[in-house]
This record gives sequence, C-alpha cells and structure tokens, in this order.
Amino acid sequence: MENSSSELEKTKLTFNPWNDARILTHVVSNRTPNFAHLRILDAHVMPRRSFNRNSAENENENSTTDRASSDYLKANNSMPYSINTVHLQNPYRPPQRLEGFASRDHSKGMYRSQDFTLRSRYNNNLLATKESIANRNNDQEKEKVEKSKKKKHQLFTELSELTKQYCMNSTLHGLRYIGNSELSIVERIFWIISFTTALGTALYYIYYLYQKWSGSPVIISLSPEPVSLNEFPFPSVTICNMNNVKKTEAKRINRGSNLLDQILMDDICNSETSNITHDEDRAINWDRMLRFMINVSQPCTDMLYYCLWHGNQTDCEKIFNPTMTDEGICCNFNSVTKKHLFYNAAIWPDLNITYPSDSVDWNAENGYDASMPADVIPWRPYGAGLYYGLTLVLDVESHEYYCSSTAGIGFKMLLHNPVETPKIADFSFSITPGEETRVIIRPRISTAKPAIMSIPQKKRKCFFTRERKLRYYRTYTQRNCILECEANFTQQMCDCVQYYMPKSAKTPICGKSDEQCAKIARRAMETKLYDEDMTNQINITKIPSCNCWPACFEINYRIELSQNKLSGSFNVDKRYVKKNMDYFIENAAVVHLFFVDSQFTKYVKNELYGFTEFLSSTGGLLGLFLGFSFLSFMEIMYFATMRLWYRLHNRRESQRSIMLQIHPLDDRKKVIYPFLN
Repeated sequence: MENSSSELEKTKLTFNPWNDARILTHVVSNRTPNFAHLRILDAHVMPRRSFNRNSAENENENSTTDRASSDYLKANNSMPYSINTVHLQNPYRPPQRLEGFASRDHSKGMYRSQDFTLRSRYNNNLLATKESIANRNNDQEKEKVEKSKKKKHQLFTELSELTKQYCMNSTLHGLRYIGNSELSIVERIFWIISFTTALGTALYYIYYLYQKWSGSPVIISLSPEPVSLNEFPFPSVTICNMNNVKKTEAKRINRGSNLLDQILMDDICNSETSNITHDEDRAINWDRMLRFMINVSQPCTDMLYYCLWHGNQTDCEKIFNPTMTDEGICCNFNSVTKKHLFYNAAIWPDLNITYPSDSVDWNAENGYDASMPADVIPWRPYGAGLYYGLTLVLDVESHEYYCSSTAGIGFKMLLHNPVETPKIADFSFSITPGEETRVIIRPRISTAKPAIMSIPQKKRKCFFTRERKLRYYRTYTQRNCILECEANFTQQMCDCVQYYMPKSAKTPICGKSDEQCAKIARRAMETKLYDEDMTNQINITKIPSCNCWPACFEINYRIELSQNKLSGSFNVDKRYVKKNMDYFIENAAVVHLFFVDSQFTKYVKNELYGFTEFLSSTGGLLGLFLGFSFLSFMEIMYFATMRLWYRLHNRRESQRSIMLQIHPLDDRKKVIYPFLN
C-alpha cells in the first residue's frame, strides 16, 4: 500500500494537465498561423483521449505518450500531419484526444490509422459528390424536358388562339363561321367543306392558267404601227447566168496544156462522173479556184447592159459587184461590204469590188441611225412603184453557152437580206431571156419586244443579236447560221469545205473526190435530219447540232412575179435594145423590181401572258371564289409574323414579373469565410 501510494504521488507530481497545451503552443509558435485554412472538426469523428485520475496505470500511460510526442516534436521540429484546429483542453474536464494523435499502445500504427481515416473520409465525400452531381444532372434533364413540353404546349395554345382570332377577323369569305365557337359542329363542318371546295377550285384554274403561261409565253401579233420604206433597206439582188463556162474559155482550156484548168472545167460541167484523182484534187487551192472562176464566168459588165436606180440611169458597174456563190461568180447589188459581213474578211483584189458610197454596219435589230446619210449602203428605197425601183436589162449571151447548171438558158435571181450570203441553187427564181419580168417586193419584218428577253430561249425560239454569236459572220441570221453550220459540219466529216462556204485561210477546198461526202453533209444540214431513223438512211454517224433558230429581228423579202414576151412589133424603149432588135429579143431580159406600198405591217413577238396579266387573272379567280385581295394576303402575313411575336413576347414579360428578382452581391462588400477551403 505504501509503495502504491508513493507511486501515485510520483505520478501526480509527474502529470501536469497543461503539458499538452505547452506542447501545442510550442508547435504553433514555430509555424505561421493560417486562419484561412482553419476548419471545425467533427466532434463525432474526432477521437477522444480519456483520463482517469484514480488509475495509476492510465497516468503512467498518458505520461509516457505525452513524453513520446514531446520528444518527437523536439527531434523533428514538425508534425507528421497538419493540425487545422488548436483546441486547448480544459484541465478540469477529461482531456480530449486531438485528431491525428495516436492512442496508447498504438504508436506503431499511428500514421497508418491516420491515413486510413483521411482516405475513408475522402472516398465517402467523393462518392457523395458523384451521387449529388448525378442527381443534379438528372434533375436538370427532367427540368429541361418539362420546360420544352411546357413551351410546346404554350406555343400550341398560342397558335390555336391566334388561328381562332384570325378566322374571326379575316376578310376571306366563310372563315368567320369556321372560327365561331358558338355555332354547332355541323354548321362549322359545312363551312369547312365549302371553303375547302372553293379553295381547291380556285387553285385548279390557277394551275391551268400557269401551264398556259409557261407553255406558250410568246405570241406573234401584227403591230398597229406601220413601217415606212425609209426604215428598212432595199433587198440585196444577186443574179447568176446559168452558163457555167463560156464557150471561148472552154475552147482555150481544151487547146491548152494546163491540167488543173481542165480538171476544174470537167468538175463543173460533168457533175456526175469524173476521172480526177485525190492527189489532183488536193493540188487545187482557193486562189487557183478563184482565178479559174473569174476566167470562165460571164463578167458583170457583159451581163448587165442597162440599169435604172431610183428613176436615174446609173452605170451598172458602179452599183453591181462580183461575188462568189454556189453557182460560181455572180453579180450582186446592195450588199454590205466584206468587212461588215465577215470577221477578218479576206480581200479579193481580183474581183475588183467597189462601192459608190459608204457602207455601215447595219442589222435588222439596230436599224438605221438618224445621223446616217440617206445614201449609205445598204441603200433604202425612195418610194413605191416602178419608177422608184430597180430596172435592169440583162444579156444572157446565148452564143457563149458551153455547159449549163440547168436544162435551159437564162438567169437565176435571188432577193435576200443585205447581211446574208445567197444560196442561189436552192432559193433563186428563173429569169427567161426574151421576156419582161415584174418583181413585186413585199418585205416580211419580224421584231420583238424587249420584255421577252426574260423568257428562256427554248420557249421563245429566237435569238437577239447579242445572244448568239457566229464564228465567221458578224450578223446573226438564220440563213447565215445554217450556212456556217454546214461549213463546219462538212469540214468535220470530209476535212474540207466547198469553195463558196465561209472558212478559215488554211481550210482545204473540197474537190471532185469529196463530192459525195459533201452532198451527204449538205443534205443532213438542209433537211435538218435530227431523227435517228433518217440519219441511218444517209449513212452518217455524226449528227449536226446547229441551234439555228430565227433571229428575233429579221427582214425577209417575198416576191410576186409577172412576165410577158418581148416582141419587136411593139414599141420597145430604145435604151433597152443592145446591138439590134433580133439580138435583143433572143438574148435580153428586162426586169423591174419595186415595192407596191409605202408602208408595211410588221410582226411583233410579245408576251402572251405577262406577269401583270397572270397576276390579274390569278387575283380574279381568288376574288371570285374566296373574296381574296391584297389586303387579305397582308392579314395572313400580319397574323403569321407580327401578331404571333407580340403575343409570345407579352407572355414572357408577364412570366418574368411573377418571378423573384435576386440581385447579386456588391463587389465592394467582401465577405470572409474563414472555415472554407
């Protein structure tokens, strides 16, 4: 007993309840206080250290633990873990064990138990955080779905109310009965059926009208405004003698030793058979062909004996020029110059082409400018009647006939546009010697309104001048397009072109050996054989695609002929007689070309149904069946846009006024939370 009491007294003397406080004070004084990281520990989690004053064993153990901790702190001058809260224990209460201090007899596992406690708390907090985030995301998704459903429901409600309001206030017939909820369901169904029937009928007729408008948008009508003679040119006149080779030249060629001339003469006169080889054909170029044609053809000075233009006798050589055609060299009157007819036209000095007055770049679309002189080429007619026309006396020279392009003797004449190349073989008419022929000219003038330019070309079937460009010709006409396309197609099939076709300088001329190929190409072009069955009949594999629609502005000339025999028993104007009366009656042909009217009617291509006509017809149908007007359309636009937007906007404003307004804290008022990390 004495020993135990003495040990107890030693223990009492050794135990000091403020030891822990001194140790903690020492630790805190060696570290910089950081109150921003202070936190309140959970009392339920923090382990407590119990102390029994009556138990000597407990005193020894506590004293030993305190000394061990003090020695550890003195040796390391740091804590093995952070202390976030300084808690001075009351010496008069049972001392509380600080978090992180190991209990007695567990000093070896002190750090392991502390790490396990911290990790378990971290894992629990992490799991709780993940669960809270997942719950929060689910709640947000549910809120979004509910909000979208609520918005759709509100929008559907607004649209139904807006539709009902429109039906009650619309000017369209029958809708106010449909939107009137006071009427019975039978009455409202009756008006729904009536309105739907009226709308369907109106749409059917509008569709039929649209089909007619889009299917045939262009109409050709007669213009009420007449065209005077000074607004369009006198036709270009091309005259060819049916004699292909003069007899005197044929005799000279046959007596001579020029093989190429003999080949060319045989080629012209014997169109069916020939003994010419391919190499001999290739030796003939354009210049050689031109010189041969000039030599064997009848000159214009010999063909034209007497010319009367605008009532004045004129030298025929001044107003007629030689030109190359498919019938050889012929004589032409009132055509534009070569530079206004072709791009980069070649100069033919051997033909001796002259013009008594200036030539202009004329076309049917632009016409004559007011500043142009009256005598510019192409010339214009001065008036109607024989006196203001063109009178010609032609000499056929029947004694010079060697081979003819036809079975008879005479001339071929063609009236054409001054900016076109004539095709005598296909479109000319015959003038017989020993007869007086009257040629009455009636122009066909085609024009177009600028409004049809908005219509696609495939529907209006014509070209304006700036819409269609040709390779060789400066002015687009349908005949120029066909002739140029024939030249291109012949060159593509036969690697050559006929001598009268437009061509480039290096393009070879087709000879006798290429005649069959050139005829097939010409037949395919002139008959426009785009049908596959017909194409197989003429044995061609390549189909020409010319796209040669008429020009929107064109001038063509139609004629009426009247002829009577010349007789020496009647009075004949002595100016017409050449050599003697017998020669005159046998070889001469008198031709009068003139207009019979001073004004002519032109054809105008215009819109069959313009936008104004289509709009008025559509509005008439809608007004007839529905009472529809422009303001009815504006009502629909108003209710579909402005009215709908204002209703939604007002609803949002009313919802915002009910919600609580939460104002953010002022940045200048800083609130300190010392127990938050």
